[in-house]
Amino acid sequence: MSRLGVQMMKFSRMTTSVKMLSLLLVTISMLALQGCESQSNGYLIPCISCEPAVAAPKPAPRPAPAPIVQAPDVVCGRLVWPTGNLATSSILVEKCAPSTVQVGMPFDFTIKVKNLTGVALKNVIVKDDVPSSFNVSAVSIKPNTSGNNMVWNFGVLPAGAEKTIVITGTPTAAGKLENCLAVSHELDTCVAFNVVAPALKLEKTAPASVLKCDPIPYKLTVTNTGVGDARNVVINDTLPDGIVTEDGKKNVSINVGTLPAGKSMSYTVNAKATKTGTFTNAASANAVGGLTANASSTTNVLSPDLKITKTGPAMRFLGRPVDYTITVTNTGNGVARDVVIQDIIPAGATSIATSDGGQLSGGKITWMAGDLAPAASKTVTVKVVGNQLGTIVNTASASAYCAEAVTATAKTQIKGIPAILLECVDLVDPVEVGAETTYVITVTNQGSLTGTNIRLVVNLEDTAQYVSTAGPTTASVNGKTITLAPLPTLAPKERQSWQIKVKAVGSGDVRFSVDMNSDQIDRPVKETESTNFYE
Repeated sequence: MSRLGVQMMKFSRMTTSVKMLSLLLVTISMLALQGCESQSNGYLIPCISCEPAVAAPKPAPRPAPAPIVQAPDVVCGRLVWPTGNLATSSILVEKCAPSTVQVGMPFDFTIKVKNLTGVALKNVIVKDDVPSSFNVSAVSIKPNTSGNNMVWNFGVLPAGAEKTIVITGTPTAAGKLENCLAVSHELDTCVAFNVVAPALKLEKTAPASVLKCDPIPYKLTVTNTGVGDARNVVINDTLPDGIVTEDGKKNVSINVGTLPAGKSMSYTVNAKATKTGTFTNAASANAVGGLTANASSTTNVLSPDLKITKTGPAMRFLGRPVDYTITVTNTGNGVARDVVIQDIIPAGATSIATSDGGQLSGGKITWMAGDLAPAASKTVTVKVVGNQLGTIVNTASASAYCAEAVTATAKTQIKGIPAILLECVDLVDPVEVGAETTYVITVTNQGSLTGTNIRLVVNLEDTAQYVSTAGPTTASVNGKTITLAPLPTLAPKERQSWQIKVKAVGSGDVRFSVDMNSDQIDRPVKETESTNFYE
């Protein structure tokens, strides 16, 4: 009598498990002296002292039976599962016992289980149902159960390993001793593949503050901090309002591609500001599998703003020094770097002194003022001399890195000083009554301002009589008053003279009086010449 286990297969996501249940029923007969074979499900199962099988229809060809190991006094049965071929099967089960035993005499029989594969077999279980007419006295490997239904749970049977169980017992009755044995195990077929878990980390750095005209270098570093490649990694950066790339774009997309585990890639995006303010720029990195990482940076965009003032006198006399004060102030929120102040010497003036190391070159004074922090100021002075009449216009300018140039102007009127000298002399003194003498009236411009509309009036006493006038302007006579026509202009250092001839008509200490007025004189200038008329 024999039984054959069936093959079961179980599939899961990770592994494929093949569970084989092998059932070997071995019949031990106390009376039989010769082994025979029985057939079940197409496999030939060797038996120990079994009765002949009943004739059955001829089956289809099946695998050849496994060889029987038999000693003169021992009969064995074996099962090679599942093909019957040791080279292609997974497990060998073999049970051996003496061919004949006597009631009351103890004997041993063995059970051998061997792993025929190159991999471990799991959950290997051997079951042996011992007949009630056989008293077990010893077992070499203690079973997991008690009584005649013995079970050995070997768990994992390594590749090529085998287990041998020796059971000692005594038959208690004559007759056929029938013994059934079952073996089961699991054979796993495994597929190993890598399970990866890439992860992205994005870092973004930028200067904390820049000037408006400075480039803004945004550095983006993406790192795969996980396990396995991150595929199709892309960095996207949408710049905030007021920030653009150097070529004027608002959106930046960087195709990183595949990023191995533990690796980083860095990129720099050069941007520029179109206005001042505080700008927070957020970027993201994405990859296949929904991987994402975000990072941001904040930059304060500053701007220096220059203000310049220039002060000086509204009027100075010709030839007098004119002092100008130039003040430059940074009214912005960023440092004004490399400030340069310049002052152009106007036509009609000559520079005579500067402060703070100002250098004169080509009619221009230059000061290298360095850096100006927000709200800081720099003041310089320049001294010039007006050398011609009129208004001089003096313009100063200031410039700095990243700041618009500014200018300031001061105007000064250069005036002349009116200084007209009036002189009067007689050419003949004393003068006999009846004779004539000539008075010479001379006006000289000793100042720096041209005299205009110069008017002369002569007053004669009763002892003098007007005769004639010669000079640059004509004369009109009204009694003893002689009025000379106005002299339109008298340039600085210029001199003009009039000759007035009179006749002595009486004796005495005579006075010749002249009054002078001009546009530059607030009160008349008086001059008197004394002449002695005698008889």
